Amino acid sequence: MSVDGGPPREVSLFARPTDEIHTPVITISDLSPGQHTLTITVAGRPDPQGEGNVVVVDAFDIQPGTTVSHWQDSNPGLQWSGGWTKSSIYQPYSGTGMANVPELPVTAQETQVAGATMTVPFRGIGISWIGYRGPDAGIAQVRVDSGAANEIDLYSPVATFQPVVFTATGLADGDHALTITATGRKNAASRAALVVVDAFDVINPGRRYEEYEPSIVYAGTSWTPHNDARVWSEGATATSNEPGATATFSFTGTSVSWIGCQKGSAGGQADVYIDGVFQQRVLLNQNYPTEGYQMTVFRKDGMPYGRHTLTLQVVNTDRSYVVVDAFDVR
Repeated sequence: MSVDGGPPREVSLFARPTDEIHTPVITISDLSPGQHTLTITVAGRPDPQGEGNVVVVDAFDIQPGTTVSHWQDSNPGLQWSGGWTKSSIYQPYSGTGMANVPELPVTAQETQVAGATMTVPFRGIGISWIGYRGPDAGIAQVRVDSGAANEIDLYSPVATFQPVVFTATGLADGDHALTITATGRKNAASRAALVVVDAFDVINPGRRYEEYEPSIVYAGTSWTPHNDARVWSEGATATSNEPGATATFSFTGTSVSWIGCQKGSAGGQADVYIDGVFQQRVLLNQNYPTEGYQMTVFRKDGMPYGRHTLTLQVVNTDRSYVVVDAFDVR
């Protein structure tokens, strides 16, 4: 990939979990206002871990000043009531394909029970529900905060996995909640009333810096620089379980977020410092089946505008991992 004929950057589209649909492959920021040209050139060869050399161009987002976090149905904070069950691990849902035995892979949650609800609290300016459309899909109601309910008919004659079935944008920058309710009703052409919650895309103002950015300096001997074993932002993270290992991120802004992971096998602990001043110890452990990906695990607002550093230091001694997925700056 190159912009305006500049130096090309090689991008691998390989991912270990089941194929991720409509996922950001790369984001190019800090361009000057005006006309630009993005060029994608097919290399004609697979990633060494991959099975083919297909390159897909689905869409482009031109949206200055926003970030997207792709949350799984297993993320902490999601609230379920009624008869929700885990979907089949053999369907191509977001995140399916990798797990730590005896844990099962992340899939989706589904129901046909009238009145079954799920609520996802989030902070941001927009959110998309990623679900399922098919010949056995039903009708759901979706509400953001206390707004009017939107009725979504999920029927399709062809089964489609990981479609965006609802999007809310233009929200005030703050705390919100999206609630999905299964109605138990269906299109006359559907053979069932299935409602599936697969994942969510949460949109926030700001600029995202991925784990590979030169503004992040890693110290310690055990950082894995390109962990691609889960559904990470742009497909990879940096991880360490070495006590004393640090990652220092330099940025200019008034607010910063560390985007990481919360789960059992990535349940380490890290001390966070801003400009050398201790802020808090972040505990990342979550008990299975809760697994949080692309989560905001630390956020600091209200800093004076200018140059700052965020340093996280691994402090646990039980060999659990600490994940650096990205940092968001406002």
